[in-house]
Amino acid sequence: MYKGIQSSIWSNRMKSYFLIVLFPIFLRLVVDVVFTLLFFLDKESQLTLNQSRAQALSISGDIFTLLGPIILIRWMISFFFYRKIIFKFSGARELTRKENPEIYNIVENLCISRWLPNPKIWIIDDDSLNAFATWRNTKSAWIVFSRWLINKLEKSEIEAVAAHELSHIINKDSLLMIVIIVFVWVIWTLWQILIRIRSRNSEWKWNILPLIWLIFIILWYLIYPFIQLAISRKREYLADAGSVELTKDKYSMISALQKISQDPVIESIEKDTVAAMCIQTPFSAKSKFKTLLSTHPSIEDRIKALQSY
Repeated sequence: MYKGIQSSIWSNRMKSYFLIVLFPIFLRLVVDVVFTLLFFLDKESQLTLNQSRAQALSISGDIFTLLGPIILIRWMISFFFYRKIIFKFSGARELTRKENPEIYNIVENLCISRWLPNPKIWIIDDDSLNAFATWRNTKSAWIVFSRWLINKLEKSEIEAVAAHELSHIINKDSLLMIVIIVFVWVIWTLWQILIRIRSRNSEWKWNILPLIWLIFIILWYLIYPFIQLAISRKREYLADAGSVELTKDKYSMISALQKISQDPVIESIEKDTVAAMCIQTPFSAKSKFKTLLSTHPSIEDRIKALQSY
């Protein structure tokens, strides 16, 4: 089973790296197409398609050259301050060893088994059952539990949840989420640039604006979520498998997921980027469409996968 898990981890990691490389290329193509259409459909400019494409390539090249250093700075801010942002949005606070020595012993025993540094443990004072992990590297990691999860789950089930979060740390999933957050910011920035350029060029007719809206709506609401799903859902399955590998107890992971499914909603979490890191989505499923675009597979599917081990 260990070799199978490791092969899946490496396969998913390579697919994730491929998507990370492919997405900026695709984004550049989208911007080139948008500018080409803007110039070509402008009746006053009377440019041919080739002339429009050449002018579009020139402008988009200048935009991405300008955005390069800005994106780097934005990535550094996300990398170094991601934890503080997440804790602010989730309402997490530090859980001291004096408050709950047992939870510290559970996490530390798991870390010893894999020669990992002990993560800091934080808590969300919420009557829900959920948990997540965040880190820059294994030496500066945090595992966050909700209050109700610690109170309601059995010791073996808490150990399974902690092992799930440690698996995310081992697999470096949080770093990938930081990259996704930067991609989201880049899409929003490009949208703002296009709108501002349009507003300052009166020769571009307003009937072209709906076309820009359509392209970025497709990019924002269809392409980006499916990229996120392709990365996030697979990693939840791998973290579940990693929990079983660490604890040698799939039944505790199954029973933990069953209990978590009863009430995973955390009202203080409103950001999708934070929700993607939780052991189960902290949002209530308001529609089938929302469930379809959830960053997590269903509890039923995860339990079926665990039962097959």
